[in-house]
Amino acid sequence: MRKKLVMTLAFVMLFQLFAIDKTMKTEIKQGPKKFDLATPDAKLPYLSADGGVFDKSGNGAGWYQGYNRKVQFNLDPVTGSMIGSVYRRLSTATGAGTIGGLTGTWGASLSTYLETIYDYSTYWGELPGGRYPHTAEFINGYLFGQWTDMDSYGSGVPSDAHPICAVGDVTWGYDWVSWSDGVKVSATEGGATIPGAWNAMGDVVYDAATGYYYWTQSWTTATGADIPFSTDAIESAVVGRSLTPGDINSWEWTDYNLLSFDATDDAVGVTDIAEIHIAYCKDKYGNGTGYGIAVAMTNDSDDIVDYDSTAVQQNSKISYLYTTNWGADDSSGDWSPNWVHDGPDKLFQIEMKDLFDWYGEALTTYDSIGVDSLGNTIWEPTEVIIMNDPFITSNISAVATENNIVHLLIKAFPASMDTPGYFYYSTDHGFRPGWYHVRGEITPAGVNWSKADYVASTVDNDTGDIEFKYSNYNDLAIGYAGNGQIYATWLDKPTSRPIANPFAEGDGDTMFLDDGFLSFSGDEGKTWEIATVKEVESGDPVYPIWYLYYATNVTKTGSLHEEGWTVSNHGNIVDRDIEVYAAHQYYDPANPITDPPASFTDYQQFLHVWKITGTITGIETEQVSMVKDFALEQNYPNPFNPSTEIRFALQNDSKVKLSVYNTKGELVANLKNEKMAKGAHAVNFDASALNSGVYFYKIDVNGMAETRKMVLTK
Repeated sequence: MRKKLVMTLAFVMLFQLFAIDKTMKTEIKQGPKKFDLATPDAKLPYLSADGGVFDKSGNGAGWYQGYNRKVQFNLDPVTGSMIGSVYRRLSTATGAGTIGGLTGTWGASLSTYLETIYDYSTYWGELPGGRYPHTAEFINGYLFGQWTDMDSYGSGVPSDAHPICAVGDVTWGYDWVSWSDGVKVSATEGGATIPGAWNAMGDVVYDAATGYYYWTQSWTTATGADIPFSTDAIESAVVGRSLTPGDINSWEWTDYNLLSFDATDDAVGVTDIAEIHIAYCKDKYGNGTGYGIAVAMTNDSDDIVDYDSTAVQQNSKISYLYTTNWGADDSSGDWSPNWVHDGPDKLFQIEMKDLFDWYGEALTTYDSIGVDSLGNTIWEPTEVIIMNDPFITSNISAVATENNIVHLLIKAFPASMDTPGYFYYSTDHGFRPGWYHVRGEITPAGVNWSKADYVASTVDNDTGDIEFKYSNYNDLAIGYAGNGQIYATWLDKPTSRPIANPFAEGDGDTMFLDDGFLSFSGDEGKTWEIATVKEVESGDPVYPIWYLYYATNVTKTGSLHEEGWTVSNHGNIVDRDIEVYAAHQYYDPANPITDPPASFTDYQQFLHVWKITGTITGIETEQVSMVKDFALEQNYPNPFNPSTEIRFALQNDSKVKLSVYNTKGELVANLKNEKMAKGAHAVNFDASALNSGVYFYKIDVNGMAETRKMVLTK
C-alpha cells in the first residue's frame, strides 16, 4: 500500500502568506426571543482558505452541494478534536478534476494541511475526472472519503464513472496524516463494480466489541451517454468492513447487485429516487450499536387514490431501509448486505400526511388552504384546496444516535393531491412552510415513526416569497452532539437584509440564498430553539395574528452568493456549549473567470470554514483561518549524516517551537522554543547520538504547526 506523508502546498511561497488579524474573530450572540427585524445585521469580513487549494471553477463540481460536500469532526479522546474533508481541485495542467484531503485542528485558528491525494487514475492511465466527493465520517483518527472518477476525460462523453474511496490515517495527529491510495470499490466475491457511479454518499461506524469498521456507500448510477446527467434512475449500495481501515486493500465489499433500487421501472410505484442518505446509530465518537437507517426522497406514480377516488401521482415522500446488524454479514457463507427493505427493488415508505398534524386534524378530516376560520378566502387561490398531501423538497438529511433513534431534517409545505407538485405558503390556521424534524426508533421489527416536529419557518413567508427557487437547494444538515442534543442547519435568505441579484437571472430579483441558519434541540428534537418571532396581521378575526419563527443566522455575511452549506454529522459538548464545524462555497467578486461576468458562476469559487458554538442562551460563530504566516523548507542535506540544516521563515515576530521526533512519536530534540524575529532562519540539527532511521521535525508558530520528514543514514 502506497502511503504519502502530507507536505506543505507547493504554491505557498515565502512571504506570500499573511498574519491572522485578531480583529477578524467576530462573535454573533443570540439575543432575546424577539428583536427588531428592521435593524441591519452586521456583516462579517471574510477569512478563508487560499482559493488555489480548492476547485476555482464556476461549475457545480467543487463544493457546490452541501449534502455530499462534508466537513466532518473527529472526537477521538486520544487524538483529540480534529476536522477533515475530501474536496475537488483542478489540475493546473489539464483542468481535470483531482481530489484533495483536508485535515486540521482548532486552536487560535485552524491549523490544517491540504494535500492532493488522487491525481492519477490507475485504472485508465490518465488524470482522473474526479467529481462529487463525499466525506463519510471521521472516527478514531481515520477520515473516510468517496468520489467519482470518470474515464475518458476530455473526450466529450465519458464511457463510465467509477466509485473510488480512500482513507486518511490521522491517528498520530493531523500534521502527520497519511492517505491510502484511492481504489475502485468492487465486490470482494465476483468483483462487480457499480456502473456509472455518481453522487457519492455514505456513513462509517465502529464496532468496539470486534474492532471492525463498517462502511455503507450509496451511489447514483447511470450508464453510457447518460453519464453524468441521469441522476434519478437507479440507486445502488455496497457495504464494507475492515479491522485495519487505513489499509484500503483490507476492506471487503458486498456486491452492489444485492442492494439496488431501480426507479426506471414504475411497476413497483417508484418513478423517481434521489440520493440515499445513510446514518448508522452511534455516539458522537463513532461507536455504534449495529443499527442504522438509509433514507431517500422518492416519487410515486399512480399508486394512490385520493378522496374523490381518482388515481394521482403523489408528491415527494420519504422512503427507507434499515439494518440491525451493521449492514452486512457473512452468516450465509458469503459477505452480503443485510439491510431490510420492502421486497425486491422496493423501499419502505412514509406517507407524509401521516407525519403532520398541522391543522387540527383531530377535529376535521382535511383542512383547507387559503381560508380563514369563517370560511372566507384570505389568500389568492381561485378555489378552496384540500390540504391532504404535504409536499417535501429534495432536501433531506439524517443522523442516528446510540439509543437507536433516527433524526431526519426535511423541508415541507402544505400541498394537495388535487395539484401534485404544487405547494402553498399558508393554511386556514397560519404559516406552515418550513423545516421539520422527523423522529424514528429502529427496532428488530421495523422503524416506528413519530409525528413531525416543527423547527423553523422560511424567511419572508408572509410576502409569499417562498418560490421553488428557495426550496430546491440541498443545503441542509442535521447532526448530533450527545446527550439528546440535536442541531439542524440550512441556507435561507436573511431576515432583515435584501439580496440583490446583479445579473438578472431568472426573474431578476432576490434569487440567491446567502446565509446559514441553525437551531438546537436539547430534548432529541421534540422542541427547538427560536431566535426571533415575527408577528403578521392575518385578517382572520379568530386568529388575527399569524407567526413566523426564525432560527439563528450564524453567518451574517452579506449579499454574497453562497452555496454548498454543510455541517459535520457530529458535534461536541463542552461546559454546556455545543461545538460544531461548517463550511460553504462562495464566489469572489475580485476573481472573475470571464470579464465582464454574466452570472455568479463566472467568478472563481472559494471556501469558508466556520466554528459554531452555542447554548440555550446564545450562539457564537467564528470564521476559521486556514492561512499560515510562516514557511518551512525541507532540511538539507537529506538524507544526512550526522547533521543537517533546517530552514524556515517568519512573516512576523513570532513565538517559535522547533522539535524533532522519532517514528514512535517520541520527542528526541528541542531545537527552538523562543520568540524569534521575522525573516529567514536556519537551525543546525546534530544527530550524532541517534540511530539511523526516519525522523520528523515539527515547527509550531503562534499555534499553527507543520511537520516534515528527514532521513538519518550512518
